[in-house]
Amino acid sequence: MEQRISMVTLAVPDASEARRFFEVGLGWQVNAAPSPDIAFFQIPGGVFAIYSREALAREIGRPVTDHTTGAVTLAWNGRSEEDVDQAFQKALSAGAKPVKHPEKAFWGGYSSYVGVPGGHQLEIAHNPFWSVEPDGAITLPPPQ
Repeated sequence: MEQRISMVTLAVPDASEARRFFEVGLGWQVNAAPSPDIAFFQIPGGVFAIYSREALAREIGRPVTDHTTGAVTLAWNGRSEEDVDQAFQKALSAGAKPVKHPEKAFWGGYSSYVGVPGGHQLEIAHNPFWSVEPDGAITLPPPQ
């Protein structure tokens, strides 16, 4: 198996609300929405999906938890600290809840967190050790 993840899916109580947050609030483009309970966004190197909990439970064939404890987070990396500040404010304007305001991080970057509709955590950060390509893809430095 190749070393990659092709798609990340969020299970949310209200897929329409989550879609509106990303599409209208943040300006992302939906590439496919086969039902009101499912939306797919093209991202560099993969797909970001939103499913209602009920739709994902049908897909998997078992119940989906309603806990969003932060054991898994999403991250959006900007090219500068200013990008982080602007994206954090845009997320708040779109309805995200502030969790951690932007600040210098112990690991040498600049980081913040917001709660997005559905309860999941989104880190908005700048990592000066990683490159953000023009298409938004991240390039890590070679292993040492």
